[in-house]
Amino acid sequence: MTNFSISALLVATTVTLLSVGLEAHAPARLERRDAMENGFLHRRALSAFERNQAALRDSIVRLATAQLGAPYVLGGTTPKRGFDCSGLVRFVYTHVNIAPPRTAQQQARLGAAVRRELLRPGDLLTFGDRDSVTHIGIYIGDGRFVHASSVAGRVIVSRVDRRPAKDITPLAGARRVLTVADAHEGSGG
Repeated sequence: MTNFSISALLVATTVTLLSVGLEAHAPARLERRDAMENGFLHRRALSAFERNQAALRDSIVRLATAQLGAPYVLGGTTPKRGFDCSGLVRFVYTHVNIAPPRTAQQQARLGAAVRRELLRPGDLLTFGDRDSVTHIGIYIGDGRFVHASSVAGRVIVSRVDRRPAKDITPLAGARRVLTVADAHEGSGG
C-alpha cells in the first residue's frame, strides 16, 4: 500500500468492528438524540465513535485520491491493471474492511440514502437514473468526488454539480455506507 499507514488501517478495522457490533444491538433507526435519551450509549462513547468515523472517512478519501491517474479499464479492480468505477469503489472500501459487491448497480443499494446537502466524505454517489445506475464514485468533500472515468480514461476528481452531457450521466443519488444510522438525518436518492 502506498501513502497509507498501518495505524490508519488498525483504526479503520476497529471502527468497522465497532460499527458491526453496534448494528447488532442497536434499534433499526438509532439517531444521536435517541441514543443519548435512551441511555443506549454514553455521551463520551458516542463522541469517540464519531471521531473514529471521521478517521475512517479520512482513510477512504486518502485511499481514493491515491488512485488518481490510474487507468480506466472496463472490469478493472487494481491500481496496476486499472479500474472501472465500481472496481475503484470496491478496492477503496475493501482496504478499510468493508466488502462491497462488484457492480455499480449492486453498490448503489448499499447503506442508506442520504440527501445531497448532507453528503460526507466517503459517501457513494450514484449516476444514471434510480432504476439503472451506470456509474458510481466516492465523495471526498467540497462538492467533489473521485471516480474512474471512461471518458477521461483514468481515475479523476470531478465536481458533483457538473453538467450532464452525452457521455456524462446525471447524479441519481447518494448512499451512506459507514454509519447507516446517521444517514437517517434525511432521506433521498
